[in-house]
Amino acid sequence: MSAPTESKVDPEKPFAGLDGRQDSATSDEAAVTVVDLIDADEALGFLTNHPRAAEIAIEGTAILEDPVQLKKLLHKIDFTIAPLLAAVYFLQFLDKTTLSYTAVMGIRQDTHLVGQDYSGLSMLFYIGFLAAEFPTQYLAQHMSRLGLYLGINIMLWGFILGCHAACTNFAGLAICRTLLGVFESCVAPILVLIIAMWYKKEEQGRRVSWFYVCNSLTQIFGGLLAYGVSFVNTKFASWRIFFVAIGALTICIGALVCVLLPDSPVKARRFTDAEKVAALLRTKDNQSGTQNAHLKKAQVVETFKDVRVYLVCLCTMLSSIPNGGLSNFSSILLTTFGYSSRQALILSAPSGAIGAICVLGVGYFSDKWRDRSSVMLLCILPTILGAGLMIGLDPNGVPKNKAGLLAASFLTGTFGAAFMLMLAWNASNIAGHTKKVTINALTLVSFAIGNILGTQTFQAKQAPGYISGKISIIATLGILCFVILTLRWYNDMLNKKNRKALEGMSEEEKVGLREKMAFADQTDRKNVFFVYTH
Repeated sequence: MSAPTESKVDPEKPFAGLDGRQDSATSDEAAVTVVDLIDADEALGFLTNHPRAAEIAIEGTAILEDPVQLKKLLHKIDFTIAPLLAAVYFLQFLDKTTLSYTAVMGIRQDTHLVGQDYSGLSMLFYIGFLAAEFPTQYLAQHMSRLGLYLGINIMLWGFILGCHAACTNFAGLAICRTLLGVFESCVAPILVLIIAMWYKKEEQGRRVSWFYVCNSLTQIFGGLLAYGVSFVNTKFASWRIFFVAIGALTICIGALVCVLLPDSPVKARRFTDAEKVAALLRTKDNQSGTQNAHLKKAQVVETFKDVRVYLVCLCTMLSSIPNGGLSNFSSILLTTFGYSSRQALILSAPSGAIGAICVLGVGYFSDKWRDRSSVMLLCILPTILGAGLMIGLDPNGVPKNKAGLLAASFLTGTFGAAFMLMLAWNASNIAGHTKKVTINALTLVSFAIGNILGTQTFQAKQAPGYISGKISIIATLGILCFVILTLRWYNDMLNKKNRKALEGMSEEEKVGLREKMAFADQTDRKNVFFVYTH
């Protein structure tokens, strides 16, 4: 690992090579330097203005050059970041899918839900999610306190989740589900930003899988908990106890996030200044920086002009349509296959275990092979097969093979890893903080739209067969495969364009300019050193 720059270093100003305010070594229009620190990444201000810059540069470089210290630093980052991100995502998915569990615990009867009321409640969560996505992301950027902002939203949605227990009709549940979507909308984009700040590109897929696997683990935990609660005999309905218990747990975890989750490497209180320097320089070659609190109009405009953004959004929506249906109707589908309500709850556990293995495997191999798209295709195909088997073995709501349908249900749990890799793709392939915030918001807007559409593919009038919902899974995931291949081709084309631009520069120009672009808070399209993962 090299020091901040390979060019001649002033010992009194060891980070001068990173300062994009200085004149650039090239006139290429793609090489844009910053005018003021307010336009740069916050890391540049920390490094260049530190009163002990020379000292911490030596200490930070020493950590990077010592394999033992470097491994210790990475472990410290992992143990500081990963458990909290996993806990947050675990609760988000559990809280979001509580409606699915309570659907077979009596909530539909106790709150007098009829016809499409249940599907409507599932949809209203994503309506709130959709409405809040852009405001919450830009507010988080402006505050520049990601850990605190995330923790406050977690506590608020925990309170709202507990309020579900007091609902007696559709109107009350509708308000709660909408507000739940509002407060949960900030989660995935913030987690992606945090992963991109702390980890190299080749480490990001596995780290995203560490928190995304909690989607599957919640199926195990939630299903077993709901199964146990279903045996409780009190005046208080079991589904109401379930909401109160999960809501209280959520509030507690939110408080921990407020206190323990670092906002960024620069603001990580548990890290020494030398460790902060090492963490920043370790990921410098990502060419994507950490964060900038100022909304940049030019980066917003570029986001909407970038073809890749629309391909990412289309991929996200196509993968979210099946999710909207299956996450809310999985327990109900199992009852249509001939299993009792309690059996349906406990059978979500093995399905979750299969999903967990798939997510962790996908995250590992996408980093090992440095290939997101091929691995993404591998996790989509089993779900297409599972949906096909559901139609073949239960064409009209009359199960032909109970065990075969259960196996098909388990197969449909693999596709969730595709959305996980979309999040990793965003972490690896976007630079410029405002652009990252904007595309993450657009991705989650697409996620919400897809889930809204997905809840409507399962029509009450088609029960118990739900044929349109099963067909939609095959259709949307089939189209998704082609869009993924298109996005891979486009990323490769951009890499070739950047390599061609670099051929016209001398080695001295490349070294100096690469350093200045690392924390200049420029977008990926304005940085010829940026390498897109495919």
